[in-house]
Amino acid sequence: MYSNDRIISGGQWSQSQQQQRRRRQRQQAEQAAASIAQRLHRYRMLDDVGDVPGLQPADAPFRSSVSPALSPLLGDSPRRADRANGLRTQCPAAAAAAKAATAALSSPDSAEAACVYPNPWVRRSDAGDMLELRPVTPAEQPPQPSRKRQQPASPAELQDLLAPQQPQALKPQPSFLEIVRVCLIKYCQTTSLRGVPKVVKTKEKLLKGIWATFVLAFFLGCLTCLGLIIKQYMAFDVIHQPKTVRNFSVQFPSFTVCNTRPLSQQGIEYINQHRLLLPKKFSERVTRSLVNTRSNMAAINQTFNETVRDALSTIFDTKGYYENMPPDIDVTQFGHTLDETIILCETTILIKDFKRSMFCDKIGSWTQTYDNKFLNCYSFTAHANFTKQILTMRIMAHTNERNLTFCPDCSSFPATQVSGLRVQLHNAGNYPEVQEEGLNLKPGSLTEIRFETKEWSMKTPPHGRCSEEVPPSMKFRESRFTYSYQACKKKILHEQIHSQCGCLDSTVPLPDTLSHPGSIYCGRIPERQFSLVHNASTLTSDSQLAAAARAVSDFYGLNASSVALPSFLFNEEFQDFLRRVTCNMEIFKTAGQVTDDQCFTPCTYYTYETTISTTNWPTKAYLYEIVNDFQQLKSRIDTMYSRGTTGRNSSYLVPILAKLQHIYGPVYREARRDPAKAEQMLKEIDYVQSNFIEILINRGKSNFDIERIEEKAVISLTSLLSQIGGLLSIWVGLTFVCIVEIIELLYNIVTMCAGRAPLPGG
Repeated sequence: MYSNDRIISGGQWSQSQQQQRRRRQRQQAEQAAASIAQRLHRYRMLDDVGDVPGLQPADAPFRSSVSPALSPLLGDSPRRADRANGLRTQCPAAAAAAKAATAALSSPDSAEAACVYPNPWVRRSDAGDMLELRPVTPAEQPPQPSRKRQQPASPAELQDLLAPQQPQALKPQPSFLEIVRVCLIKYCQTTSLRGVPKVVKTKEKLLKGIWATFVLAFFLGCLTCLGLIIKQYMAFDVIHQPKTVRNFSVQFPSFTVCNTRPLSQQGIEYINQHRLLLPKKFSERVTRSLVNTRSNMAAINQTFNETVRDALSTIFDTKGYYENMPPDIDVTQFGHTLDETIILCETTILIKDFKRSMFCDKIGSWTQTYDNKFLNCYSFTAHANFTKQILTMRIMAHTNERNLTFCPDCSSFPATQVSGLRVQLHNAGNYPEVQEEGLNLKPGSLTEIRFETKEWSMKTPPHGRCSEEVPPSMKFRESRFTYSYQACKKKILHEQIHSQCGCLDSTVPLPDTLSHPGSIYCGRIPERQFSLVHNASTLTSDSQLAAAARAVSDFYGLNASSVALPSFLFNEEFQDFLRRVTCNMEIFKTAGQVTDDQCFTPCTYYTYETTISTTNWPTKAYLYEIVNDFQQLKSRIDTMYSRGTTGRNSSYLVPILAKLQHIYGPVYREARRDPAKAEQMLKEIDYVQSNFIEILINRGKSNFDIERIEEKAVISLTSLLSQIGGLLSIWVGLTFVCIVEIIELLYNIVTMCAGRAPLPGG
């Protein structure tokens, strides 16, 4: 409180400055005396602060008879001397302090020493009876003294004042629940949550109930909305947002073509050479044998159940025919070859803004694929350095229609009664899905296929099912194809059939992992009961009816005259066949569930939306020129083959050109003599209209514009947080500030439990 002013002597100070300094020191000394007197007055050791010398000198004559050191400590009672003696005995330290203060007042020059003299009126320490002295701080300055006199301190009061201070009894530590309760009340009183402070602070019971009801309703409404939003987010729904991308060079799709008449003329000859049943004959014999088997079983009160009947219905068509083929027969020999199917394929490509025409086999390659319905199919895929430059593709195809008086591969299904081509545009290099996504084209027509490219950008789980780690390619029947979801699904499906049923399925592409000898097809009937070979020694052979009748009658316990033939024996061999067929059918029913967790779509792939327009082709007038055009085409191919600019020579055109010359040669000769008769002859000839198809494949109206479709989450994480924040703010006023409030609440609970902070209100 008191500063030690440095006394500067010498000629630096004038007389007036020295007087001012003494006056200032005098004032400081008076303030010190007033402070000491106030403390004496507080402890009732002085009746009035006015009794201090220098402040109230009116009664100085009376005080002169008492020791100056004790004069400040005496009251106005008659026993002043006794008080002085008692205080001199009881409070020697206080007497010494008063003496020092009186001396300071009597000498202004020593006021500086009095200003730094320690204040004795402090509590004693527990270590002893001596008072602990320390300077008076500004915070301990007493208030201005009052003129009201108080009774002097009694000896008992002095004894109590000067006695060592006893430690106070410790209060019991509050429990954890009490601390939490108090802190929660304080938190509710100060929180920024809307309505909560009103519930705690409102005294009126009615208003408190109203506030509590509405706050609870708001919280319940908020939680309900939060639950609905989170449920919608956890559904991981997506939307597909399209946009057009201009001048984007995208690869030309692969093109697959199949003949809707699976058996070629050469294939039928191959079947007859090996003394095999034709498909139509096979279907009739198997159907009759199964009907008779059921009849013979019914005679002994046995029958096929519903599942077996459904499974057996799958072997009546071409699936059962190919699966019962003898192992040494090459089924691909039944179908059409590439040279028989594709007469001409050429493309228009864009090279440095110039258009050039090139044969397909110069800029790409053909791949043969197997289909259990169409047999041989052929897919064209352009090389990587040309696929983005192709503008159009022209294909002249030959259906090689058979002029037979019967249809060896027809059945009651309309799909087996058509003539033409089945074509498909698909992602470059993928395994074709001709049955599922193909288009039918009729002979005698020019069909233009325009496609618009769609690029799909998919999301990874949990929102989508794409994966960046899909394999680059897959292999079927020793041919490599780029990865696709459908191809992966069929591969896994076939592996499931093989592992669970112990057999193969001809309707599913055969992966190389299962291409090993010894595997049988699920629809293969036991050889001792059925064979595709004419007059084979089987129960269902027409040449073995007598032996079959005895075997069937003995097995079923029937008279030989009452058995129905041809018939199968329902023995262990046939039951194993039924088990395979039934198992195969059951796996197909659950094909989606089997492969969903094993196959993923690529995160980027292309699809093609096609538009088809068809017109009649060719005109009658062009038929007069078709032979010459084929001759020129043959010469062109031979020239380019000799230069090495094409991969095949014109030998495949020789039989077609010979057939055209044989049919249209007489018409051309007659046209020179009698045009009217030649025209009549042309009307009776439909060879070209029945066997040839022209196909044009073009990019869309904008050659290199694509539609990009991106898969986006309906509710993203940022959108979810934004909606949650909006709901919390609207309903209950919850913001990020509440996080700090909760942290403060936890901090208060921890510090109070640790004893480092007092309990609020305690």
